[in-house]
Amino acid sequence: MSIEEQKVKPYRIVIEWTDSNDFYFSCDYKAASGIGHEKEKKTHHTHWFPHVTRAMGNVLKKLRREHITFPLFLISLAFEHRHLLKEIEELLKALHGHLNLQQGPGNYTCFICGESKKRVIE
Repeated sequence: MSIEEQKVKPYRIVIEWTDSNDFYFSCDYKAASGIGHEKEKKTHHTHWFPHVTRAMGNVLKKLRREHITFPLFLISLAFEHRHLLKEIEELLKALHGHLNLQQGPGNYTCFICGESKKRVIE
């Protein structure tokens, strides 16, 4: 089996919000070749990403058709875009780091929390 056939590829990403607007990010993956019937593995990580959590909270509000202060949201996004992009990059690096170590199907799951949970994690 070639190295390319041993790599895994993500095929589904799921975001599940909690009551506190934190969320679970999960990614299902399988072998690139489609071969492999290994039992799925769950991996749990926790990341403190306040900017991503705030932005995703606004996405959730819009999905629920709740009011958000749009100009304030845009100003916040404009001032914090570097932090938001950095947090997204960290999440993707963690996902890719995990995928690079896998040889069969599985699931990568992590909990993304905002400022309200920072004190609990420390």
